[in-house]
Amino acid sequence: MIKWKMLTGEEARGVWDQNLVQFSDCSPFQSYSWGEYRRSLAWQPCRWLAFDDRDQVVAMMQASLRRYPFGIGLVWCEGGPVGDLATCDESLPAAIKETTGLKRFYCRFRCDRERKVDDSLRLAAQGWSMPWAPLTSNYSMTLDLSQGEERLLGGCDRNWRRNLRRSQECNLTVRQWLDPRVDEVLSVYVSMQDLKGLDEQHSREEIEQLLKNLKQQLVLYRCDDERGNVVSLLGCLVTGDSACAVFWATSEIGRELHASYASFWAVVKHCCRIGLKSFDLAGIDPVRNRGVYRFKKATGARPIEYLGEWDWATTSSLRWFGNWAIARRNYLRVARPALKPSPADSATPFRASVAGARAGFTL
Repeated sequence: MIKWKMLTGEEARGVWDQNLVQFSDCSPFQSYSWGEYRRSLAWQPCRWLAFDDRDQVVAMMQASLRRYPFGIGLVWCEGGPVGDLATCDESLPAAIKETTGLKRFYCRFRCDRERKVDDSLRLAAQGWSMPWAPLTSNYSMTLDLSQGEERLLGGCDRNWRRNLRRSQECNLTVRQWLDPRVDEVLSVYVSMQDLKGLDEQHSREEIEQLLKNLKQQLVLYRCDDERGNVVSLLGCLVTGDSACAVFWATSEIGRELHASYASFWAVVKHCCRIGLKSFDLAGIDPVRNRGVYRFKKATGARPIEYLGEWDWATTSSLRWFGNWAIARRNYLRVARPALKPSPADSATPFRASVAGARAGFTL
């Protein structure tokens, strides 16, 4: 019989990540630090362990909770649950309700493990459903780092390698960024957003809190032009033997200098040096974000479909409302650019979200 236990903050600080890295499907978005990052953005991190009859940890789930009046709650889990999904039966919602004191709640998770038919059938049989209004993309690309630098470079598209060589001829300086400043990181994003007409990718507060709470897991590289200005950056979170991109931006000048190729290759070499086995390139959308998709595909990365988003609610009406609210949010994000002038016609360019970003709820 499976028993879920909710850990206190003090308990989790000491044992959470130690247990997490024991699972092959561990995710940086399930790390203790990610939960604290969510706390800084006004969410309550909740962490549950699932124990079997031998008192062994067989599954874990970290979720962010937001409370509403009348005992209603929103539970959002990024990157999990990890471990044995057979534990996601009626015992999991029961544990959430009992340990949080909620009367009614809507729960959604995004599981970052490769989709398998058995897992999908199991979750469906346990009462979970695939939401009709997804929040993020279930598709990404992963790069196999175990093959070594030489084979990795050989596996890149010829034009991709040519652009890498061009970047090396532009007097660029690429280095690990150990003491990043929030304003410098933000400036690269703002330049990229204005150039492409994108919505805000990261607010100043999000960047500040990511750098503060995830410093120990973050591998961040910057690429500078010959004046010493940062024109491209790429950062990934490391958990176990894998990495996942979390910062990725190139300014207008950086695009002209092919700086994104230089920063990407520097991060790949760093990950190989420290013995990582895989690199998740953090979401693809071949339709609405073709340029980024082509860049990632040309690196030789493998397309992957994740098990993705599933939801559960104490009532069917609450599940419907949760999907409706997210669908409305997505619609407004897509519609906003169409209602504003293009960057060429406005001194203040509009910004629209990049599909496939690993974002959280902002309801």
